[in-house]
Amino acid sequence: MATAFRRKGGRLVASFEADEITVVTHVLELTRAFVAPERPETGDPFLDLVAGLGDEIDPEEPSDPALARLLPPASRDDAEQAAEFRRLTEHGLRQRKAATISTAIAALEAAVPPRVEIDLDQARALAVALTDARLILGERLGLRTDEDSDRLHRRLEAALAGQEELEPATVQKMAYYDFLSWLQESVTSAMLDG
Repeated sequence: MATAFRRKGGRLVASFEADEITVVTHVLELTRAFVAPERPETGDPFLDLVAGLGDEIDPEEPSDPALARLLPPASRDDAEQAAEFRRLTEHGLRQRKAATISTAIAALEAAVPPRVEIDLDQARALAVALTDARLILGERLGLRTDEDSDRLHRRLEAALAGQEELEPATVQKMAYYDFLSWLQESVTSAMLDG
């Protein structure tokens, strides 16, 4: 069973079972695939810079509500300004998000269970990656307010106690969301302990 991260000098240390690392890594891989730019980097700095200017990016807000939460509009009052900003920045933002998630995944994959030890840069990447994963899961679960979160916990507890019938996939998403929330709080608290 996972234990919370603790600060030890410039590193954070926790205990995780191999299966727990696999679950978190899997969720982060799905998140990275969801946010990654549709057009991969070519390796040529000039071509990648030009590609990042977004001529092929749809300037409209994403139709997927989860992606819209990850890539919010720059302006809610001026659709034209928001579209232009999206065209110019979305590719780069997606690249940075995918790179941050990759850093978090690499840190978890380097762990030798039950010990997970990460440096502060990896901890920051993990905290940000968990935010993105939780936003996606939260959107899929209809979580927008504190009341929604309280409802989620009550329903999850009832489902696990056999008092409420829920789709297995819904229970799994709820359990993942709950675990990722705990993990994010653990990482963040340990970083602030320094």
